[in-house]
Amino acid sequence: MSSIAQDVLDIQTLKARYADAVDGGWTGTKPHDADAVLALFVEDGVWDGGEFGGGQGHAGIREYMLTGEAIMPFAFHHISNPRIEIEGDTARARWHALLAVDAAGQAQLHVGIYDDEMVRTPEGWKFRRLGFTLAASTDLPAPWKCF
Repeated sequence: MSSIAQDVLDIQTLKARYADAVDGGWTGTKPHDADAVLALFVEDGVWDGGEFGGGQGHAGIREYMLTGEAIMPFAFHHISNPRIEIEGDTARARWHALLAVDAAGQAQLHVGIYDDEMVRTPEGWKFRRLGFTLAASTDLPAPWKCF
């Protein structure tokens, strides 16, 4: 069995891999890589984005990610303040998030909270449930200038 410190690091890496999988839209990158996202979830996992929608199971999450790409061609997450609680082979984590996105041609900033549930699998930690609650949002006065 691994140490608590290693588990915390592995869960932080899982969340970073999630951000890498959903972010993109600048030169050479594509947002919402459904296959990369699905690799991070157990088969019956849930992505619950609150007012942004979501999906259940790999098929539902894939459908949501493909819709997300269409409505958010640019996404960039900054995730911080991890609070991770581990109990055996399950864990819960809360993270603060700042999301820079383009939604229907409008540059926006969103701030919110991710509340996640993870489970240890033979392949390592995976999301059982990834939940996002929007705290505040604003439209920006000019579009994103991507490089």
